Amino acid sequence: MAEKYDVYSHKNIVVRIFQEHWARFKEFHPEYITENIEENVEKMLGCGLLRNGFFEYMCLSCLNTHKVGFTCKSRFCLRCSKVYIDRWLDRMNKSIFKWVEHRHVILTVPGSLWEYFHDPSLLNALADVGVKTVKEVASLGSHKAEIEIGIIGVIQTAARASTWNPHLHLLVTEGRLDKKGSWHNGIYLEYETLRKNWMYNLLTMLKEKMASRRDVLEKIEEVYQKRKDKGLIVRAKKERIRKKDIVGYLIKYVASPPIALSRIEEYDQEKVTYWYREHPTDKKVWVTLSAFEFIRRMIQHIMPKQFRMIRHSGLYARNKVGKVRKILTSFFENVKELRREFEQMAKRVASLKWRERIKKSFGKDPLICPKCGDEMILYKIWHPKHGVIYSYLDHLLEDELIKDEKEQEKTSAIGQLSFSF
Repeated sequence: MAEKYDVYSHKNIVVRIFQEHWARFKEFHPEYITENIEENVEKMLGCGLLRNGFFEYMCLSCLNTHKVGFTCKSRFCLRCSKVYIDRWLDRMNKSIFKWVEHRHVILTVPGSLWEYFHDPSLLNALADVGVKTVKEVASLGSHKAEIEIGIIGVIQTAARASTWNPHLHLLVTEGRLDKKGSWHNGIYLEYETLRKNWMYNLLTMLKEKMASRRDVLEKIEEVYQKRKDKGLIVRAKKERIRKKDIVGYLIKYVASPPIALSRIEEYDQEKVTYWYREHPTDKKVWVTLSAFEFIRRMIQHIMPKQFRMIRHSGLYARNKVGKVRKILTSFFENVKELRREFEQMAKRVASLKWRERIKKSFGKDPLICPKCGDEMILYKIWHPKHGVIYSYLDHLLEDELIKDEKEQEKTSAIGQLSFSF
């Protein structure tokens, strides 16, 4: 196949690793393959290949042409993840309360229990008990008053080393709404209480879900005995997250692929070496493993179709968010500086089209002819199943036919008018 390796695949080490080892990996490790995983990997491998469809541009001055292959639009694809993140940013910027400070809360899971969360239903339950825990502790901090907070939760499965490590990231509003509809700045999340409540809710949920698994129940009991005095590890410091960074900070955890190309330092067709920053020292640590193990680590983070990695709860729930937004808008209507910041940010993160993204990233307009400098036009769109679905020449012909029909209608109308006289 002449197009087995395109220019992009030589630059993208992840694609090369999958191209060279994916077929054998499936043969030797079918237990790791699902229909959804295979579909996502095949999309990534076919991303940008002309045989999977393309846009063709032409310079009408010198007849130079340039083809751009269809992208796969998969979150697993490093090429498409930037577009995926941009779309999430745009969507999230329309929903978040930008006038309100948010607190970043991280809820972790003990390492001995990680393996069980490969089950998507348990990941769903993990998100639910995380929200439940934060609401409980916030209520206690408000002396059990009837208050409600806003929570945007993100399920994250990758550790810094790209290994499996299910945990939760939550953005919690630094303020709450009482039952009368009045807004109060600030919340109080008592650290020790949060740790213990999180442990209790998490382990209780697992006991209920895994009641038939004696081995799991024993591990749960071990965790409890080890952690009962201090609870589980959490992070919930009160720290100011700049408003312009809130959404990007959140999307980083849900939309980014499990590894960045910049972290892969060596690939010799058999082994892969990459680095990560160790927590909490932030020092670089290098990992060398087989191509098969690298593939296994990457594909385990591919979630099933329709699985929601981001959850909106409390004031951010769909049935409440519109009403709450009106209340907050009224509450902050005199804070002009915040409103200006919101408007400027909305302009900055507006969705960019393909051409603008290339110009912004590389400082080069992809539709300027490299030979003569004139602007190229969209000449053809080809689809692997349907053939040519757009042709500039056909478009011109259609325009001419429409013009002729209009001229004929005009001539006919004039003729009828003359005849009536």
